[in-house]
Amino acid sequence: MTQDLRPFVFSCDAHIAEPSDLFTERMPKHLSQFAITLSTEGNRRIYRVGDRVIMRFLPDFPAHKTGKTDDEFYAQSSSVVDTKRRGFRDMALRAADMDRDGVDAELCFPTVGLLIARIGDREGERAAAQVWNDWAWDYTEPMRDRLIPSAVIPSHDFDDALAECKRAADMGFAAFSLFEGLNNYNDPRWDPIFAFAGDAGIPFAFHTGFGDIPLRPLNGPGGAVYNYTRQMNDSIDIITQLVAGGVLDRNPTAHIVFAEHSAGWLWSLAERMDEVYVGHANSVEPKLARMPSQIVHDQVHCSFQNDTDSAMAIRHGIGTAALMFATDYPHSEGTFPFTADVIGRLRANNPGVTPEELADMLGGNAARLFTRANLATRFETRRAQFIASQHIAT
Repeated sequence: MTQDLRPFVFSCDAHIAEPSDLFTERMPKHLSQFAITLSTEGNRRIYRVGDRVIMRFLPDFPAHKTGKTDDEFYAQSSSVVDTKRRGFRDMALRAADMDRDGVDAELCFPTVGLLIARIGDREGERAAAQVWNDWAWDYTEPMRDRLIPSAVIPSHDFDDALAECKRAADMGFAAFSLFEGLNNYNDPRWDPIFAFAGDAGIPFAFHTGFGDIPLRPLNGPGGAVYNYTRQMNDSIDIITQLVAGGVLDRNPTAHIVFAEHSAGWLWSLAERMDEVYVGHANSVEPKLARMPSQIVHDQVHCSFQNDTDSAMAIRHGIGTAALMFATDYPHSEGTFPFTADVIGRLRANNPGVTPEELADMLGGNAARLFTRANLATRFETRRAQFIASQHIAT
């Protein structure tokens, strides 16, 4: 398929890399103990808030994608698939990486800034969010037609959250990022925040691990599989709280998007909430104007990446509008630079997916939802071209 006839792809999970000294240089001096850093020690990357070590990880992208170490892989001939993420830290090269992977637009989350939720101080959290938002808005300006940064919203205080939503909206942001792990999304004090976002047409995006939550709740055998798998539970908790507590029901123009939590569980969650809402009606409070599954259908969206088959299955119960594609660039668990292969596998394994559905899930749903990004017109043009080409081919 030629470049012009491929679907418009809007990745709802990508990252940009802050300068290593962003927070140490820009945080107010009296809050320097809350500056966030990322350093390399041996073969590990170390995240810190001040002197506190928050996380260690191994940057092993080629090893599990190709079966070789970095040096072994890159020593091969240039004919092998190029997995280098040159645009992660160089905006001048970002477009080339996106074009190489067949991606037209990206919703961008922090990298080091993912630790803002774990600062543990109200003033420090508020200042760090402002630092990241100001930097991200300026940094993405040369590619604002393709890169959509999500503003970090300090979420441990309701007044701070609303104030930063308003400030970020005035700047022009098209997405807000809230924290996971709060266990209070049933609180009516979220209503003014969700009402503002709904009126402004700015969805809330939740990224896995972006919250004050334990990243390694299980040590020992099976720990890695358990810890990464259960991250979808954070989104299940948030959705259930926002639906059952009535925040989404009372604010029907507000939308929530989940990045890197998978998607195939959403239909069963919606059915389970309906079952409980009816079966335990005597205990249910508040009463909702819509059934939980309808609220999910109307206002909840999940990104999928490698989990294509389960994601395609839920469209029969939740609808295609709930599904959005993601690459998780530049992280090794994502699809870069094999996105075309992932989309090809989706189509091969799910022949019932129509060209219209495919176009919407890969890019249209996101282009329509993130209205402030002004991508809908570009998408609709490409959508028409792609669908026409598919019908001609068949």
